[in-house]
Amino acid sequence: MPYVDLEIPPGVYANGTARQAKGRWCAANLVRWPNGPDLQPVGGWRLKNAATPAVPGKARAMVTWRDNAGSRWAAVGTNNAPAGGEGLFVFNAAGSRFDITPAGYAGSKPDAELGGGYGGGAYNAPPGYGQPRLDDDNILPAAVWTLDTWGQHLVACCEGDGKLYEWTLDSAVAAQPIAAAPTGLRGVVVTAENFIFALGDRRVSWCDQADSADWTPAATNQAGDLDLQTPGRLMCGRRVRGATLVFSDVDVWAATYLGGVAVYGFQRAGADCGVLAKGAAVSLDGRCVWMGRGAFFAYDGGAVADLPCEIADHVFQDLNEQQASKVTAWHNADHGEVWWHYPSAASLENDRYAAWCYRTGTWSMGQLARTCGASAGVFQNPLLMAPDGRLWEHEVGWDWSGAQPFARSAPLEIGAGDRVMAVSGVIGDERTRGEAQVRFFTRAFPNGAEAEQGPYPLTRTPADARFSARQVETEVAFTAAADSRVGVLRLDVQTAGRR
Repeated sequence: MPYVDLEIPPGVYANGTARQAKGRWCAANLVRWPNGPDLQPVGGWRLKNAATPAVPGKARAMVTWRDNAGSRWAAVGTNNAPAGGEGLFVFNAAGSRFDITPAGYAGSKPDAELGGGYGGGAYNAPPGYGQPRLDDDNILPAAVWTLDTWGQHLVACCEGDGKLYEWTLDSAVAAQPIAAAPTGLRGVVVTAENFIFALGDRRVSWCDQADSADWTPAATNQAGDLDLQTPGRLMCGRRVRGATLVFSDVDVWAATYLGGVAVYGFQRAGADCGVLAKGAAVSLDGRCVWMGRGAFFAYDGGAVADLPCEIADHVFQDLNEQQASKVTAWHNADHGEVWWHYPSAASLENDRYAAWCYRTGTWSMGQLARTCGASAGVFQNPLLMAPDGRLWEHEVGWDWSGAQPFARSAPLEIGAGDRVMAVSGVIGDERTRGEAQVRFFTRAFPNGAEAEQGPYPLTRTPADARFSARQVETEVAFTAAADSRVGVLRLDVQTAGRR
């Protein structure tokens, strides 16, 4: 009998209809494609320090850095109810936790809510429970910290609090407000030229170079401020090569250092491409990528462009838009990926992810509850926070906390789908070692009943299989905690008639 190669292109395609995804992977969880069509599970995770208690509240921002003595730090900003009074923490290299919450910090909203609070509208008023809400209410976002490093020190701002804080590395001393800085702030970013940008609703203010005590513009310093002509509200900033990007929820501005009296020049880099959440943008040296409203975008040093995404329909149709302020992203540098974590339509917390591999241009997706993270580099492995306040090391080992990595294809057909394929065997790729299995989901017609065939182990010897169908969906799952690979499968197929 002839053998048919199941050479499915790498990456997930989850736009449009099932037939548009014909011959592609259309669903996945915890997998990647490092070398063309071969499929691999992502690395596992473990607690950074099991003895360290969870942080209170929800950690929604993280930054890692080394101080001048070589000590490593990870800072996280949490959102808690005002009565909790918790908000800013640091972890050392051993994973021990220290509370550096500023004195007087009153906490912030852990969840987004409609203006007026729950119950603010008339009971049973249109559009009705479970229906899209009319655009006549403001959404008050969950308050999210923005964190950055200023030299070896930490600078931090939480929108719900509006103050700018600095922490000077003493784990026994809380972060202190920068007394001369503006208040009523929404975020902070430090430029490559060592200026602190304090972001208000539309105003960008900056201190004198390397002097956080001087914010008043004068002929003798380089402090300054500028109101941007944006229709939106400022959200966050990111450093890229040659500029500092300032994001609003509507557009993006590039700030370049000029020196002299002007100090900084601001130019709109893109319109109608604002960032969805304060944590949804990732800088990749000269580039920056982010999740916007209904699309992904990229800046490559010139102008903003759409970032083609083959899973955009799946992501944005399943996004809890009211809780979109919780979306967060991090750079998985070792694997050339950017991961976005977001709350699904049925969840208040981040429980899904979308991942883009910029080395191959492929996308993946899956289920993983993480609220913020940081790339490897300062620490040996990426660090991510879970909704329960625990700190996890990722890309280490092959333990996925009970989850099973898999990828499932859209329907595959022989010819125009008018012939029946009779399968009598499955041959696994030579790089597998019995650490994966395959299932087939068959139908006689596109809307017919689905039947499951298998699972069949993928080993170096053929596995017997006996089924017939006009269309077949393939699901590969990794069953062992190991660095497994699945390449191109082969089916022993006999083309039958048109019955």
